[in-house]
Amino acid sequence: MTLRLDVLLAILGMALATYLCRAGGYALFRALRPPRFVEMTLQHLPGPIFVAYVAPALAMQGLKGFVAAALVVLAQAVTRNLAVAIAVGVAAIWVLGMVV
Repeated sequence: MTLRLDVLLAILGMALATYLCRAGGYALFRALRPPRFVEMTLQHLPGPIFVAYVAPALAMQGLKGFVAAALVVLAQAVTRNLAVAIAVGVAAIWVLGMVV
């Protein structure tokens, strides 16, 4: 195995870029108080990111994926228990997979 300088520099450069982006965000928010709108937006950001991550997988499952997702949302709304919602989703995909 040989160590290629260009690959090593690319890896180190991306590690530095990632660190600077994260550290820069922390430094910026410590120095400046963001407007209330920005704070509220950042509080709600994980939900849309999760939806963007899950939506393609649901689309690949077709109708049964969206039915299972609706059951998960319903289970979470009723029980407020993430473990129950996950179990309902897994069970729904399994049952719908047997039917379809």
